[in-house]
Formats: sequence, C-alpha cells, structure tokens
Amino acid sequence: MSTRRARLAFLVPWLATLACGAPRTPADAPVEVAANGSAPVGRVSLQPISARTAESVKLRWEAVPGGFARAVAVTSSLGRVVYSSDRGSLLFDVRTGKAAGELDACDDVVRGGTFFYAGKLLVVCRDAVEFHSVTELKQQDELQVNEAPITAAALTGSRLALAHRDGVIRVHDLASSKLIEVVVPGPPIDVKSLALDGATDRLAVAWVQGSIWWWKLSEPAVFHDLVRNENESDSIAFAPDGTLAEEGRQGFTTLWRFGASGAGDKRSEIQNGPWVKRFLFTRDSSWLVRGGSDGVDLAEVNGSRRLVLDTAGQVEDVAMDESGALIASADRAGRLMLFAPR
Repeated sequence: MSTRRARLAFLVPWLATLACGAPRTPADAPVEVAANGSAPVGRVSLQPISARTAESVKLRWEAVPGGFARAVAVTSSLGRVVYSSDRGSLLFDVRTGKAAGELDACDDVVRGGTFFYAGKLLVVCRDAVEFHSVTELKQQDELQVNEAPITAAALTGSRLALAHRDGVIRVHDLASSKLIEVVVPGPPIDVKSLALDGATDRLAVAWVQGSIWWWKLSEPAVFHDLVRNENESDSIAFAPDGTLAEEGRQGFTTLWRFGASGAGDKRSEIQNGPWVKRFLFTRDSSWLVRGGSDGVDLAEVNGSRRLVLDTAGQVEDVAMDESGALIASADRAGRLMLFAPR
C-alpha cells in the first residue's frame, strides 16, 4: 500500500479556491445527466461526440486546482470529475466545475491511471490499485496486484491491464477475477503505454525504446511485432472499430488497421505537435481526441479536419465519460478543463 503524503501545503491553495467561488465558466455551462444517459444542458440535450456533433464541442468550464497533472477521469452518471496530480486527488462537479472534495488515495498515481468502473473510481498507483466511492469520499476496496511496480495501465470494459516492472503485463478481469499474464520475451523494459481492444482480445504495448508489440489474450505466449519507432510512444489507443492510434514517429499520429490475418497495416498518418500524452476515440470511431504539447484537439480519422479545443496547456491526460459526450483534460500547469457539444 502506498503511503499518503502530508497534504497541508496542498490544501491551503485548494481551500482558497473554494472560498473564491466558481471557476471560470461559460454562462450556459451547467451539465446534467438524464435517465436515458444523455446530458442535457439547459434545454439542449448533449449527444455523444461523433461525426455529427464534433464541430460543436466547446469549453464548458475551467478550474485551476494546481500541481502537475497525472490523471483525469469523468463520469456523467455520478456527476464528478477526478483530477490527480503530484499534490493528491480532487473531485469537481461536472455541472459547475466547483470543487467537491478530496480523496485519500495513494499518492503516486500512474499517468492516466484513474478510471470509472461499475460506479467506482479505480486509482492505479505505482504499488497499488484502489477502489474509491466518489460520493462517500472513501476507499472501498483494493485489488490484489503483483508487488512489482506498475508503470502503465489501461481499462476497457471489465479488463484492467497493468504493466509491471518485472516484464509481465497482467490483465485483470474485474467482473470474473480472472487473471491473464503476458510474459514479455527478453529482459524487462518499462512499458510506456497500453491499449486493449474492446471488440477483440487484442492487447497492444509500447515500450520506452520505441517498439510496439501486440498479443491476442487467448494466445498470451505469442507476440506480434507491429513497428519500431525512433522515439518512445507516449500513448496508444484502440478505436471501437479496431483501429489503433500510436504516437511514435516524431510529430505524427499513425493509424493502423488489422486484417483478417491479424497483420497490422498502416492506414494513415495525422500531424500533431512534438508529443501526445493521451489518445481517445469517439464512440463512432470518426474522431480522435488528442492531448499533449499542443493542448487538446479533435483529429478526423477519415479526413483532414483538426478541431482545436485548447492551445494554452501541455496536457498530460484526457478522459471521456461513459456517454461519450464529455471530455476532461488536465495539464502540467494544474488546469482542469471540461468540453462538450453545444
């Protein structure tokens, strides 16, 4: 279990934020979630971000909790955004952006290591995986994990993939408690990013030295070499249609498709800034959400359009809610932002 650091230095500026009132928020920003899963704003119902709604995505609110961001997560059903930094983990209200509490969570959160699953928040740290209630502000459980330090994590459906420093990627099925271990050939090398394909049993892994490999979880002993880049890939992600995005070639996002034979074929390349820390696909696989050195943008998968959402921050993580209608981003300057279609 990771130890909690002293939080006094963190709480002082955060409490000052509470005293000062609401963050900078557009007048029409309140977001509420209807029983059918849509998110109405006033009299306007937000639909999932897609080919039809992408151009209407705008900033809903911005808060400045401070610290160097490590991870962000958002849930529309529970109405909360989680912001984890080197100072701790804070909660914010989805509708207003106001501070809504602090979690007593492990203090060494892995980059991109916060996820919502089955009404609970998963916090992945270097030596622990915790389950928290964001309504009760308390830890409820802890996943038993290998003692080797964790370097990267990914959650798709009920499967949580954890890359450990002992050279093994362990995939936990949170619904069945089944564990699949993928032993990487050769000496242990730190994993930079992971991705799970929700439509198949494919696992993709990017290492710090630039290689990207993939496995079928039904054949964990058989690895497939996808590409070797000169630079490490900070982020990889699968789309619902099976497309894989990876940021390895300097200044470009590369998209791959897997044919019937399972071989990966390069589909296209999209320009980006010097680096990208997080990729996410919209639910219809038509747009790619990117957070990195150039802020936050939406890149069209089958076209040339690029929709800039923010250019002011160097973004460490982005997340989408379960409805696919909200995007949260967190950057190195301690800014937290929420975007949604108008």
